[in-house]
Amino acid sequence: MKNPVPISQKCLLVIGAVHVDDIARPDTALVPRASNPVTWTRYIGGVAANAACSAARSLNKSKQLSVEFLAAVGDDATAQQLIQSLGALNVHTRFKQFDNTSTGRYSAVMNHDGELYIGLSDVSLAERLTESMVNELTDWNGVEAVVLDANLSQTCLKALVKKATEHKIPVAAMSVSPVKTQRLVALAGEIDLLICNRREAVAMLEIEPVSADLDILAEGLLELGFNQLVLTDGHEPILIKQGTKATRVSVQHVDCTHHVNGAGDALAGATFAAWASGLSLVDAVAQVGVAASADIVTGRYTPPLIDNPNGINHV
Repeated sequence: MKNPVPISQKCLLVIGAVHVDDIARPDTALVPRASNPVTWTRYIGGVAANAACSAARSLNKSKQLSVEFLAAVGDDATAQQLIQSLGALNVHTRFKQFDNTSTGRYSAVMNHDGELYIGLSDVSLAERLTESMVNELTDWNGVEAVVLDANLSQTCLKALVKKATEHKIPVAAMSVSPVKTQRLVALAGEIDLLICNRREAVAMLEIEPVSADLDILAEGLLELGFNQLVLTDGHEPILIKQGTKATRVSVQHVDCTHHVNGAGDALAGATFAAWASGLSLVDAVAQVGVAASADIVTGRYTPPLIDNPNGINHV
């Protein structure tokens, strides 16, 4: 096995999916089974990638911590574009490159109000990462905390959680979808912090209806073994659960002038960085995470466009 690349300073390690997001935004309400005029843009994508970018933004004045991001990519030009774009955001990439493979892609069509209409994902490359590949790309010295997304295979998740536990490194986990979030259940007791939304919580608990009370969902997740929770519910207050202590953090209503894609990931990444840097979990959500999410929704922050110098493609 190759010697891992040393880490030059204390870091937050983010491991999960990276791909290109192709986002279509219509000017008016979508009409099914008809041609709809839209604007296409290409961004950095992937739950872990979005979280890493958000973590780096929240740490942009910190000289104590860096953000290291480990993911799987293909051997195409897109991978190089992602490396350059992430580097510009002070995210240090440690990519496992697979030969004769295309980097992942996620295409989303948004409604005119910025909400997701339909998303199409080809992000299975993350499932090919193994613990040995991770260890070839980095050592664990200097890692202050690690966050994993559920795009990783259950085998890889289990091995990485074990590795972090052996090194006494706090582990946070981000659920990705109602289907993939099930991979985290068997590791609940070893995960220090879970960040998920209502639909993902319902999937983990395998209950109905989706409209179940948030407090009931949180109690159910604690019974599964999770230690601390950040449970989001759209525009409703965020529920933070730490043992018997429950705290709600209000989400200020903002007009969606951009789109919601990546807003939850931004909240997760910024919250994780602030929490790992020493803020209480409640303060990390209230003072850092909520603002990072709002920046995405309002368009105050827009990730760098990829392979599109003008930023707009009209179709």
